[in-house]
Amino acid sequence: MTLFGVLDRVLTRRLPLEPPKDPYAAILPTPIDNDDFFLTPPGIEDLAPGAVIRQRTTRGLVPRPRTTLHQFMVGSTDARGLPAGVTASLLIPKRPWTGRGPRPVVAHNVAIDSLGAKTTPSYRLVHGVGADLPPVMPLWLARGYAVLVADHQGPRMSYSEGTMAGHAVLDSLRGMTVVAPELADSPVVAYGYSGGAIATTWTAQLQPSYAPDVRLVGAVAGGTPTDFTMLLDTMNGTVAAGLLGAASIGLAREHPEMVELFGPKALLLASWVKDMSVFPLALGGLVRMRIEDFASEPNPFDSDIARRVIAANRPGADAPSAPVAFFHGSASKMIGDRFIPEAGVTALIEQWRSKGADVHYEPVAGDHFIGAMTGLPFVLRWTAGQFAVNGSG
Repeated sequence: MTLFGVLDRVLTRRLPLEPPKDPYAAILPTPIDNDDFFLTPPGIEDLAPGAVIRQRTTRGLVPRPRTTLHQFMVGSTDARGLPAGVTASLLIPKRPWTGRGPRPVVAHNVAIDSLGAKTTPSYRLVHGVGADLPPVMPLWLARGYAVLVADHQGPRMSYSEGTMAGHAVLDSLRGMTVVAPELADSPVVAYGYSGGAIATTWTAQLQPSYAPDVRLVGAVAGGTPTDFTMLLDTMNGTVAAGLLGAASIGLAREHPEMVELFGPKALLLASWVKDMSVFPLALGGLVRMRIEDFASEPNPFDSDIARRVIAANRPGADAPSAPVAFFHGSASKMIGDRFIPEAGVTALIEQWRSKGADVHYEPVAGDHFIGAMTGLPFVLRWTAGQFAVNGSG
């Protein structure tokens, strides 16, 4: 029997006699129970996006004696336009900035790619060890940059949802200027890889309309998923299916109408994995499941609900005003990214360029994992260049 067959048999045996009374609630993450800082208080409806709700200066579990760590929560807006509380961490080197202009800021969007509330970067900075892959954050700090790490999946851990992620990053950057007024005039470059690239791409696209007050001078993203329909061809039924399934749960958390597409086994499975981190979710790909096997209808991705949600999470409708750079594991260099299609990135680049955006593309050697490392020299050069032309460096 295959691993998928084993999983299907286990789910069949564990199915409850009655469906959950609130299927949507069954897929939401368990709230953090050991640190009230991360719990959104009532009454945030009247707050302006970016308003600081609470803040603290703290220490991480891993000592950073040369860095000050601030954490804060800001008011933000979810994908449905409703108020949401978003947490973020700000790391500032203690040594004075000696370059030109104000100290630069990197909005470092971690590839969270997880479903549990305790897997956010800010929580892990103080209660665990974060999974910052590739490990770029120390390189930013070594250059004297301040690093803003937004918990960009939002309060519901909406993995892969673009609008929530973009709003979370932009509102965290707004709050940063209150927590650290000395950074109010600092140029900002957003960076992210894989799941972090989703946040970076949407930060760039949404900034002109949602947060024109944020001084975003560039965005650089690698291994960028741009179109969920492409991922169905490259990830569904493969060893990457665990993360694809997690991304589907993340989308449903921000778009509750998607829960209609979850069959009984999907709801049960979602309730089992709803608090997992990226590593066990990725290992779930060994089952090589196909999402439609657990859906409430034979072709869930052809439904009106899925089409609307997928379209809403496909960047390109609006162009960024800040320069953008993409890098991607390319077959033209060596190997190529077989899970996140290069064609999706190049299509987005052409779409943005047609709208007048300044977009650079850097194909790099490697697959989705190796490309994260081979692209780093380009990322560091490009980021430093953007700061330099904007008066810092």
